[in-house]
Amino acid sequence: MFEGEDDEVAEWLANGTVEAAVVVDPQPGHGVLVGEDAFHALLRTDHPLVGVGEVQVADLADDPFLLSCGGCERHVRQVHAGLPFDPLHRVRELGTLLAMVRAGVGISIVPGLVASMLVPGLVLVPLRPKVVRRLVMSGPPGREWHPAVTALVDSLPRV
Repeated sequence: MFEGEDDEVAEWLANGTVEAAVVVDPQPGHGVLVGEDAFHALLRTDHPLVGVGEVQVADLADDPFLLSCGGCERHVRQVHAGLPFDPLHRVRELGTLLAMVRAGVGISIVPGLVASMLVPGLVLVPLRPKVVRRLVMSGPPGREWHPAVTALVDSLPRV
């Protein structure tokens, strides 16, 4: 089992390091959709926008922004389309990002799957505009998939 950033995972598939992977937003027709994951504002529980239901990205403009550059940067930039975007810090590790938001250094935008890793004092709030990433189980591009990968993909429920 390997965990890596989007570009690393694509390289591992291409060079045969791995036979299968869950990839983010691949070209259509390259695997089976296993889920979708919407992005949320990551805030301290005492932030004034907690409890409003959904947060407009523009409403976060006055908060220092911490950019998670561990593979989600293009989605975060998409969320900010047409708005000023000047991150205070660029953070690679999710644990560091969570600790910095909890300490009050700033806020961030993260995928909803982060919910399972939240520590007390942090909350995810849905965003507007909504940006969703697709999670797809795939084998290596450009060559035949290992039979076990084909069997695994064929056994996955279609979402």
